[in-house]
Amino acid sequence: MLSHHGHHKPWYAKRKVQGAAIAGAGCCLLLVFVMAGPRPLINDGLVDGPTTTAAGAGVQQSGDALAATQKGGAVGAAAAAGRSKVRVDFYGESLCPDCQHMVRDVLEPMFETGVAAVMDLRYVAFGNVRNNSDGTFAYQHGPAEGKYNRHILCAQHRHPGQDEWFPYVKCLADNMRALDSKATGCAEERGWDTAQIGGCAEGEEGKGLEQAAAEATWALHPKHNFVPWMVVNGAPIGALYDQLQMFVCAASPVEGRPEACYSLPERMQHQGR
Repeated sequence: MLSHHGHHKPWYAKRKVQGAAIAGAGCCLLLVFVMAGPRPLINDGLVDGPTTTAAGAGVQQSGDALAATQKGGAVGAAAAAGRSKVRVDFYGESLCPDCQHMVRDVLEPMFETGVAAVMDLRYVAFGNVRNNSDGTFAYQHGPAEGKYNRHILCAQHRHPGQDEWFPYVKCLADNMRALDSKATGCAEERGWDTAQIGGCAEGEEGKGLEQAAAEATWALHPKHNFVPWMVVNGAPIGALYDQLQMFVCAASPVEGRPEACYSLPERMQHQGR
């Protein structure tokens, strides 16, 4: 599996990712930001200009406005200025090793610790795809990637609650190298009608969902440089996707914020000892 520092970039991408110094500085800023509780006026480039972020309202309103105009590319985004959950849009691919890492090592722990409860997650499964002149798609990891991208999209369409569809996506990620033999079992584990998911993915319904995901991905502003590409309340977090939990915690209201937001992630607890 590729490290998160390597990013799964489009094969046709020419732009470079910003340096590690910026990422490190951003992580330090966010850690202070989260641990401090109610937050001061900030202007860090992640939101539109200076934003009063007491109780997270300012960040949410700015992000919702951006998402509502589709500048963040959020699928089905709505202007909901008072919404209590943090909108997270995950732009990725079913056969991408770094997206597998995102699902298993970043998102799954957030579900386990309860941080996901303050998050409204959408997985826009499309990624680094080229549109061929004949109207077909050229997927980065081959035709099978398109097939299982549609499985992910259909799962969300048929079972929209994130607590319902995410375990299915996690199962696909766990079996990424053997999906042709394991995907049906992933649906069966959820008690789903496997023919329904497969029929959606292979039929016109799946094609329609894929086209919507394509349009949302192509509408991203700024454009994505790699996958996984994470957008929080309409603002992309770029190379800091491994720190998603800190972004979600920082953008969530102080009242009702999960306890896990005030502790270091497990992978960081033993550093420096």
